[in-house]
Amino acid sequence: MDEELPLAGLSVVDLTSNIAAPWAAAVLADLGADVVHVEPPGGDDARRMAPAAGDGSAYFHVVNRNKTGVRLDLRTQSGRAALDALLADADVFVCNLRPAKLVRYGLDAEALSDRFPRLVHATLSGYGDGGVDRDRAGYDAVLQARTGVAGVTGEADGPPVRAGVSVLDVGAGTWLALGVLAALLRRERTGRGGAVATSLFETGATWVSYHVVAHQLTGAESGRFGSGHPAFSPYGIFAAADGDVCIGVGGDAGFAALCTALRAPELLSDARYASTTDRVAHDAELRADLERILGALPAAEVVSRLTAHGVPADRVQLPEDLLADPQAAALGVLQGLEVAPGREVLVPGLPLTLDGARPGVRRPAPGLGESVPRE
Repeated sequence: MDEELPLAGLSVVDLTSNIAAPWAAAVLADLGADVVHVEPPGGDDARRMAPAAGDGSAYFHVVNRNKTGVRLDLRTQSGRAALDALLADADVFVCNLRPAKLVRYGLDAEALSDRFPRLVHATLSGYGDGGVDRDRAGYDAVLQARTGVAGVTGEADGPPVRAGVSVLDVGAGTWLALGVLAALLRRERTGRGGAVATSLFETGATWVSYHVVAHQLTGAESGRFGSGHPAFSPYGIFAAADGDVCIGVGGDAGFAALCTALRAPELLSDARYASTTDRVAHDAELRADLERILGALPAAEVVSRLTAHGVPADRVQLPEDLLADPQAAALGVLQGLEVAPGREVLVPGLPLTLDGARPGVRRPAPGLGESVPRE
């Protein structure tokens, strides 16, 4: 039941578009908040991303579930007044307009704090709310490039690539939701709301923390390691006889277990592979030695052997393989979501449980016709 969720009774005005900021509001909605997604007269741009179902896209349905909707034209007095009426009753305002536009509409934190002192003002932008780049447009891939995420993603002899999922969008949205919860907790003590802000830039900078520090310690330029890792070996994706497996060895005990599982004592006694630092220095040779062994074994057997010896390993799957994954079923990860009348798909729910229960998808994203103009 909605009233049993931790954020039940909390009111959120969600003036967002695209993916990152709507995801922040979706987290709050999943946790029980009453979230109203405010769209312009023509609808959120995310409705028209590919692929589409009904009057929304896959992305739109994912990041706007559990919300209700309204369409407002903020360029009109009546539209602006309608937004103010929503804000007057709200606990949280989530927005991803650029800083200059927020000021122009009188929706910046300073302007709203005087009128709505208990309101938590939460903003998400591409480059942050300060500095020379504060009003630049930014998308996930562009900020992956700027912050170095793309620079360390891909094969060593290949070009930089974008991570296969929108790590900055989802990451920044999650940070914003976390900040909102912290601000609400502070409001319990002080009686006042406040401003919470994050950005794709700051999220990308956080994700490359290891690389930034490693460069300062060694002076070496960050590189690309494919599925591998600059700090561990063997680590990454290896070819078995009938498919790929991912293996993670974090230390010497793990390497000994790997060699035992693969019945390869010669690797354990090889001086080149004596320690983690030795294995990292000879990663290419170790990878070649392992793939000669793994190439003769079915992927399922590799995973079974390594798992039995406590070595982290698993098969490489596609996202859609989760639909038939028994672990996803056991955890109740996938939940039904209506994307068009009479058409339901499965979508991963919030990746946490409360008292053993996962917050559910209680309602689909608002249809364009449901997001009625409010004047």
